[in-house]
Amino acid sequence: MFKPIFFKRGLIIILMFVSIGFGVNAFLAPENNQIDSIPNFDEIIPLVDSNKYSHMKSSDIAVNQQDFFEEPIEIETIYGTVYLDPESLAFQVVNDNGYIWSSTINTDLEGLPNTFKRRARTAIILESFNTGVASFALTEENLFEDNTEIETTLITNGFHSTITFGRSGIQIGLYVTFGLDSIKVEIPYEEINESGAYKISSIKVYPYFGAVLENQIPGYVFLPDGIGALVDYKLTDPLISTNYQKEIYDRNIGYNLEPNMNNFLSGGTKIYAPVFGFVHGVNQNAVLANITSGSEYAMINLYFPARTRGFTTVFSEFVYRKTYRQPIDKVGNTISLLQSFSNPIDIKIEYTLLENEHANYVGMAKTYRDYLELEAYQSSHDSIPLRLDAIGIEKNKGLLFNQTTVMTTFNEFREITLDLKENGIDYIIGNFSGFTKRGVTWSAPQYENISRRLGSNDDLASLQEALDSLYFVTEYMKASNQSAGYNQYFDLAKKINDQLYTYLSGTDTKYLLEYHAVRSIMNDSIEKLSDKPIDGFAIESMGSLLYDDFGNQKYLLEAILMYQELLSSVEKEIALYDVNSYLWNSIDLYYDFPMYSSQYITFDDTVPFLSIVLSGSIELFGPHANFYPYARDELLRLIDFGVYPSFVVTKESSKELQDTGLESIYSSKYDDIKKSILTYHEFVDGALSHVIGSRIEDREVIANGVIKITYDNGIEIYVNYRETTYIQGSLTIEPKNYEINYFNVPLGG
Repeated sequence: MFKPIFFKRGLIIILMFVSIGFGVNAFLAPENNQIDSIPNFDEIIPLVDSNKYSHMKSSDIAVNQQDFFEEPIEIETIYGTVYLDPESLAFQVVNDNGYIWSSTINTDLEGLPNTFKRRARTAIILESFNTGVASFALTEENLFEDNTEIETTLITNGFHSTITFGRSGIQIGLYVTFGLDSIKVEIPYEEINESGAYKISSIKVYPYFGAVLENQIPGYVFLPDGIGALVDYKLTDPLISTNYQKEIYDRNIGYNLEPNMNNFLSGGTKIYAPVFGFVHGVNQNAVLANITSGSEYAMINLYFPARTRGFTTVFSEFVYRKTYRQPIDKVGNTISLLQSFSNPIDIKIEYTLLENEHANYVGMAKTYRDYLELEAYQSSHDSIPLRLDAIGIEKNKGLLFNQTTVMTTFNEFREITLDLKENGIDYIIGNFSGFTKRGVTWSAPQYENISRRLGSNDDLASLQEALDSLYFVTEYMKASNQSAGYNQYFDLAKKINDQLYTYLSGTDTKYLLEYHAVRSIMNDSIEKLSDKPIDGFAIESMGSLLYDDFGNQKYLLEAILMYQELLSSVEKEIALYDVNSYLWNSIDLYYDFPMYSSQYITFDDTVPFLSIVLSGSIELFGPHANFYPYARDELLRLIDFGVYPSFVVTKESSKELQDTGLESIYSSKYDDIKKSILTYHEFVDGALSHVIGSRIEDREVIANGVIKITYDNGIEIYVNYRETTYIQGSLTIEPKNYEINYFNVPLGG
């Protein structure tokens, strides 16, 4: 039986007695809607296949390439028998498919030098600085270093080892325990002893767990790069010599000499979640690694065959200390120094073993979703939301006096909202930036009173009534030199070399604030704005900007805890931009959701790992659609990933923003982009309105360029990125379009 599905206008999509499960195409061509042609939407351009899409994967069976250890210690655990190599502390387990998971490679292979075998077998690779020499020479050790001592004790469901490295004398404790479907690895900070001249630089943990030789095993590595990326073992070029290494949550920005932090950018997209994984045989065997402690100082490494004697392997590394350059005069001369203290890292990694239909990146995402315990959100709307950002006041420097430009008043934003609602967009979330007299760019971090040039409190209340939600856009991490509310001598955070974090632009200079200043300024601002007729705050930077406050000996974990505490104390709703995983439980809306991976040449696929994790729990909004070069493809990507559209609008022409901090916004005038807003929203709403509040349960590439997404309410969405019609049985999808299948909707669901 079929459940009738209704448009918001009451149109029945499919009747219960219809035998074919596919609904009509959810979007009518613009000419049928009497909408003038929108070139970058109506033009169907050819699909240029690349790693920005997902591809079909081999269904070949993964055959064991691993031999059991010759003389292992057998440990009986709740998982089953674990085989431990006492020399290397490598382990092996066998899953229900009979597949051997090993934390090392098969070292009986011919042609491998002993130095590489020792490195690949070892549970831990330790790098340390020798403080006894001026250069702080870096030393690498593994468990086969001469004079290294290992004391291993069997504990419940696992083992504990105390390791004293032979050259450095550094001692660490290692715990490995085995659960029903997981392996937990821990290196407690309190069990690290570095009393000699050697000080820890970094620790690599089980660097060859799941390593694959050449292309002998079908499958892939999953990386949480941007929205998610895959590296296919079968497609990996054996000549690639540059390994992948990226810090979780983006670069640690406190160790550089860069005078303008706008230039200190990492390549590509960043890592938002502390996870990675590998699949040996799609839908057969997989492992998801979840760094549950220490991620703020962790990196994810992917080593390619050219650098590993033919192996591909992915693992985590934890950074305890760094060297840095310290200025010694005003001319620019510097000296090299070593961080005098250790980052207090408690390493905890949980490896979850996945099998059969769960052994893929979708299964990894659902496993991580279960770990986070995100609550489902409820919506009272039958259509998807539109995020609409309005710009109020912006300032710029004039020849003699600063100039003020009013781009949109409260009443003008209200008129825009009402006009969109009259034209069929029922659900609009409004965000108003530049509501103080200093405008968008110069206001941070002081937000107290709204500017009278925008209207009265009554006008603001009327705007809120017209919108479904109204947020004020604020910034509490960065402070403009054109603003007030902070002390430039006492409230600015410093890097480890005592320099300020400085962001230069053509209109102002911004600084990062000390933690105590962030806390006091944000609390004071929200208290003063709490009586305004708004529903919440959209806070810039806090979602993704993580930095040490070395001047006050406050570090990354303390920043994370402070952000969580601050957000939990706000009674109104919270939206953040570009949000790292440690704040997903603290927000109501996620803005500027990443839609791509870094698309490095070594990547084979982009996959929506993050959106699968967050689907049904947080409303996700993409970057502004004003600037889509190929709108049709970008809108299909929104539908594929379950992400809602966003626009920035102004009453005045964006030409007025030239020579301001917002000059990158080149198209925002409502009269110019109204048709695009209506068309884009209707296109995406035709698909995603049927799965509001539902979670993605599966995603399958049924043909290259054609995706099937299954939700937990039974709805299936088919997306065709191709420039040609796709036909399979009763399924027909027009070029660059989508279809909805209601066949699996449960009766009464």
